[in-house]
Amino acid sequence: MSDIALICTHGFADVLTLARQNRADPYALHVPASPWPQRLPLGWRIEARGRIDANGKEVEPLDIEGVIEALAALPQPPDRLAICLLFAHRNPAHEQALAQRIATRWPQVQIRCSHEVLPQDGEYERTLATVQSLGVQVPTCMDEGAAPVGDTLAHRLEALADRMQARLVAEAVSSVVREAMDCAAAVFLPDGRLVAQARTLPLLLGSLSPAVAGLLKAFPVEGMADGDGYLLNDPWSGGTHLPDLTLVRPVCIDGEVVALAACVLHHQDVGGIAPGSVPTNATSIQQEGLRIPPIALYRGGWLDQPLMRLLRANSRMPDNLQGDLNAQWLCLAQGVDELHALWRAEPDMAGFCAALLADSEAAARAALAAAPDGDYTFDDALDGDGIDTAPVRVSVCIRKRGDTATLDLSDCADQTTGPVNASPGAVQAAVAYFARMLSPQAAPNDGSLAALTLRTRPGSIVNPDFPAALNARTNLVKLLANALMGAWAKALPARMPAPNAGEAVVLSLGGTQPDGRPWLLTEIIASAAGGAPWGPGGSGVSTDVGNARSTPAEAIEAQAPLRVERVAVRAGSGGEGLHRGGDGVVRIYRLLHGSGTISYRGERHGIAPQGAAGGQPGACAAAHIERADGRVEPLPAKARAQWQAGDRLVIETAGGGGWGTPGATETAA
Repeated sequence: MSDIALICTHGFADVLTLARQNRADPYALHVPASPWPQRLPLGWRIEARGRIDANGKEVEPLDIEGVIEALAALPQPPDRLAICLLFAHRNPAHEQALAQRIATRWPQVQIRCSHEVLPQDGEYERTLATVQSLGVQVPTCMDEGAAPVGDTLAHRLEALADRMQARLVAEAVSSVVREAMDCAAAVFLPDGRLVAQARTLPLLLGSLSPAVAGLLKAFPVEGMADGDGYLLNDPWSGGTHLPDLTLVRPVCIDGEVVALAACVLHHQDVGGIAPGSVPTNATSIQQEGLRIPPIALYRGGWLDQPLMRLLRANSRMPDNLQGDLNAQWLCLAQGVDELHALWRAEPDMAGFCAALLADSEAAARAALAAAPDGDYTFDDALDGDGIDTAPVRVSVCIRKRGDTATLDLSDCADQTTGPVNASPGAVQAAVAYFARMLSPQAAPNDGSLAALTLRTRPGSIVNPDFPAALNARTNLVKLLANALMGAWAKALPARMPAPNAGEAVVLSLGGTQPDGRPWLLTEIIASAAGGAPWGPGGSGVSTDVGNARSTPAEAIEAQAPLRVERVAVRAGSGGEGLHRGGDGVVRIYRLLHGSGTISYRGERHGIAPQGAAGGQPGACAAAHIERADGRVEPLPAKARAQWQAGDRLVIETAGGGGWGTPGATETAA
C-alpha cells in the first residue's frame, strides 16, 4: 500500500518511471527496470485534466472534481501528496486550486506543490524534486550518476572530459544538445588514440576516433599550432552523418602537440532537401546537406569568417549553427587549458597514457581469453531503407580465437539506395561499444580495440561507396551493437541479457510560427532494454550505443507550436519471459498552428526484437498521424509527411526481448 500519491497532468503518469531515458553508466551491460512503479504504483498516480501553456495561459480548464473523485477512490487517503502539473511554475493557479480543495477535504494530508519546490522548466526534474521534498528517496536507474570517484590520473582525465562535456551542453543553443545531450567530448593523444572520454553517448564517442584520424591525415600534428581548430563532417573522411560536426584543437607545450581535445555535436540543420538534414528519402549524400572535408576553422585562435559565412549560408538555422559551433570551441578551450595544466604538472603524462591504454588492452584480451573459442553469429534486419520496404540484412560473426577476435560484418547487405547506410566511422561506434563491454571495469579508451579486427565489405551498408545516402545510420549502428552482443551471448549464454529493442526514433519537426519565424525541433525517443538472467529490462530507456536524454514536454512547447499530449510507458510491449523485456514508449504530439513537416526515422515496425534463452520477442513499433478530420494515416519505419493544425502524431516504440522461458523457475532457467 502506497503512502504517497502524485497528481500530474493528464498523459504524464509515467514521468518518474521514464525519467530522461539516459543512463548513468553508458557501458552498463544491462539496464534494469525502474523502481518507481513499485514505490509509487499506477493507481496512486492521478492524472488531472487541464492545461497551462508555455506562456502561463490556461488553455484547458482544470477538472478539480475528477481529481477529487480519483483520490476518494483510493483504498485510503495518502499520507503525502505531490502536485506536479505542467508549467505550474509559470502559472501556479491550477496547483494552488487543487492544494486548497484537497486540504479542505483531507486536512491530515501533507501536500507539496511543484511550483514551490523547483520553479523551473523540466517536468521530470520538478516532479522528482517535489516527491523527494516529501521524504521519498528512491534512486532511479536512469539518472546521470555521480562524478568519477578518486584522484588518480585516470579519474582526473575522465573528470576533465566530463567537464568539457558539461561546458558543451551549457553553452549550446539547440535543444537537441541542451536537453538531449546529443554531443560528446574526449581527449586524444597526438597519434589519434582516444585516452579519456566523457560518460555520455557511445554512438558519438565511438565515432570520434575515426574523425580524429581523418583530420590527422589532412593536418598532421607537426603543422598544428596553439589556437588552431579543425572541422569535419565528411563520412568518407571519418565522419558519420552530416549534422554531426567534429571540432578538434591541439594542446601545445613548448611548441609541441602533446594531446588533442575533440568534441562532436549534432547540429540542428546543415542544409539538404529536408529541415533537420535527415531526409528519410535521400538517395545521395548531396541531398543530405553540406559535406565538409577536414578543414581549418580557426588559426591561432582566429575564426575563419568567410568559412563561417559559407556554413551559415547552407543552414536553415544559421544562428543555431554558429551558436553551437561556438559552444564546441568553448568546450575545447576549457579542455585545452585544463590539459595544458595537467601536462605541466605531471612530468610523464605520455608514459601514463600509454600505460592506461595498455591496461585497457590487457583487460579486453583477458575477457576474450576467458571465453570459449568459436564462431558466433547473429542475424537481424532493418525495416527497409526509406525508399524500399524490403528488409535490409544485418549479419555479424565473431570469430574468437584465444585473446583476439575478428568481427566479420562482410555478410551484411549491399549498400542501399535509401539513407540507412553507415560510414566506417559510424560502424566504429558499435565496435568500440562491444570492445568496452568486454571489460567495463577498465578505463574506456582505444586500448580495448587492439584485440579486435574489423572486417567489412566495400559497397555494403557498413562500408558504402560514395555518394551513398547515410543520414539514417543510427538504427543500423544500434542493430550492429545489438547483434554483436547477441552473438557474444552465444559464447556466454548465462552471462548476457536478451537483445534490446534496437530502436531509437530520430524525429525532426519543422514549420513556421504564427509570426512568420521558422521553427525546427529534433528529438530522440528511446525504446527499451531486454530482460536478463538476473532481472527484467528497463522501460523507455536508451540502450547500447544510444544514451541521449529525452526532451521535456515543457522545453518542446516553449519553442514550437506543439502540445505534447502524452508521454507514457507502452504497457505490455516488452517480450514475455522468466524476466520480461522492458516496455517501449508512447509519445503524442498535436500541432497547434499552421502546417509543418515531419521527418520520422524509426525502426522495428515489421521485425520484432528477439528474445533469448526461450524468451519471447518484444512488440514491434508503430507510428501514425491522426488527422483533425478523423482519418488515421499509418507511417512506415522511415517517413516524411506534412501535417496541419489539429493533427496528432502518435509514436509507439518497440519493447525489449524477454529472457528465459515464460513461467519457468529460476532453477530451471
